[in-house]
Amino acid sequence: MKLYHYAPMDNSVLQDGLLSISKNPINLKSYAKRAGSSKKEDIYAFLEKTFKGRSRAISCLTEPIKWKGNDAVLKQIVDRSMLFSFELDDLVRDGLLEEIWCKIKCGANGVNEKFKKIRPNEIDASPLSWEKCDSAKGLLFGAVRHYLLVVKGGVIPPSYLIKENKS
Repeated sequence: MKLYHYAPMDNSVLQDGLLSISKNPINLKSYAKRAGSSKKEDIYAFLEKTFKGRSRAISCLTEPIKWKGNDAVLKQIVDRSMLFSFELDDLVRDGLLEEIWCKIKCGANGVNEKFKKIRPNEIDASPLSWEKCDSAKGLLFGAVRHYLLVVKGGVIPPSYLIKENKS
């Protein structure tokens, strides 16, 4: 199964791989409010409290963003990011995948997140409801089903990644 991940244009993904939060703490700011602290150790503790391994997890989607003209932030992500894909089966085969968690519920701005541990064959590849995204209401990726892959070492190595052409 092919999965997708967006990275900023200025990235080292093809050299360093896809990095989890514990390997690339640049995005900790988005978790500080939920963690109640801006300290790296407190944010990691918050993440690990939601599920073991979350600080080593990499978020992914089952399809590229399909912008429906509804949310300018989604369009900015598509326009200002690089899209990478990888085959989940390759990670499983090579023993890199530890666990998969599906975000099954999320309130505005990421509060009240709920996750469910699943097996690879339980990933739902049905179309995502991009029309539900509304950044003005704090609902972006929390409004669409996505998965967090806990990977060994917190990195999906570059040899597993493909840079996708955006249409």
